Amino acid sequence: MSDFPNFTNYGYQIKRELGQNRAGGRVTYLATEINTQRSVVVKQFQFARTGASWSEYDAFEREIQVLRGLDHPSIPHYLDSFQTPAGFCMVQEYKDAPSLASSRRYQPQAIKQIAISVLEILKYLQSQMTPVIHRDLKPENILVDERLNVFLVDFGFARTGGGEVAASSVVKGTLGFMPPEQMFNRHLSAASDLYSLGATLICLLTNTLSTEVGTLVDDAGRINFKQRVPKLTPGFIEWLQKMVEPNVRQRYANAAEALDALIPLQVLRPVEIPKVPVVAAGLLAVVVALCVPVVMKFSAPEVEPDKVGEVTFTAEPIPARNSVSFSVKIHPNTQKIQTIGTCGLFDQSGTLVAKSQSQLQVGKDGLLSASCSYDDLQKLGYPNGQWTFKFYVDGKKAVQENFTVLGPEDEHCKCDIRPEKPNPQGKGI
Repeated sequence: MSDFPNFTNYGYQIKRELGQNRAGGRVTYLATEINTQRSVVVKQFQFARTGASWSEYDAFEREIQVLRGLDHPSIPHYLDSFQTPAGFCMVQEYKDAPSLASSRRYQPQAIKQIAISVLEILKYLQSQMTPVIHRDLKPENILVDERLNVFLVDFGFARTGGGEVAASSVVKGTLGFMPPEQMFNRHLSAASDLYSLGATLICLLTNTLSTEVGTLVDDAGRINFKQRVPKLTPGFIEWLQKMVEPNVRQRYANAAEALDALIPLQVLRPVEIPKVPVVAAGLLAVVVALCVPVVMKFSAPEVEPDKVGEVTFTAEPIPARNSVSFSVKIHPNTQKIQTIGTCGLFDQSGTLVAKSQSQLQVGKDGLLSASCSYDDLQKLGYPNGQWTFKFYVDGKKAVQENFTVLGPEDEHCKCDIRPEKPNPQGKGI
């Protein structure tokens, strides 16, 4: 017999427990909505069975109030609430994604992408007519799925208010992730959540558990981490340091400012590439039947084409995923090269419509390899015609190849590759 509460009279069937805070009288369950069979999250405040204070119940009411006013794809929507003899329950969308507090490890470039996604969410919260400050941003409250989609949860401590938020009678948050102004119950601002995000990112980059974040804090109350991240660029380290400045006036003023500063930054320092004998490689020109890339707002890289080494380029459609994958192999002609390459897709007018970055891996043969893929391309319906793929390394264009975009037929994307004669000289651009 299950020990889970019976919520069938309210339209929900409990499947398993997701988490709990017994001291606060809160238990979170994964459940099925009986009428729709969709998965949902049920948060129960067990005020009738525990010694939880009414301030905890107030947090539940506050979370409902805040969530009702929000509509963002990265914030699980409020769906329902009901009261039982044992407690009060709130129902939210379920996101099948572990939190950043799980055992999963992320590469620095992926951590930058997570930071960008969280800043986009904070930017949305801060742009509301009545700005929202989360107040409990930490690894446990950030969910990330396999595709690096990010979700922000647990708005129980959130506060709303224009400009700065007045201090409350009770300090709420998580030690180690609370900025000093929150710890000392002072006025909060848009910069307060930035400190918490910075501390979270530093934990990820240094492989520090959220429960051990205090080990990063020195006697002056400053988070010390630089010696633990020797592979990061000075620019990215400076950005992180500004995020966690104890003095709120020395941080970025808001999420929009922090985001603008982060996007152009390189994350990893260049690496030394050992000398190996030159290996000739052909440059393959292709025609790809491709169902249009995802549109993103970026500026085209303003660099002069330059040769970075011998290059091999291939493209492979993946019909099952309505996607195409581009692969690049480079024999570098320099001892030092960036470990991150930039992929760009340009339409027939020369406009950059998709951009991504790819980690360059060094093989045993000394060649650098990278790949970029674009998924779910059939949905946007962009015009057919000649498109261009470009790949940049260390500010230099290594690949520029044209291909053809063929539109979907009857809601299906037909992808194909027709190789043309390879370049026999195997030279890069």
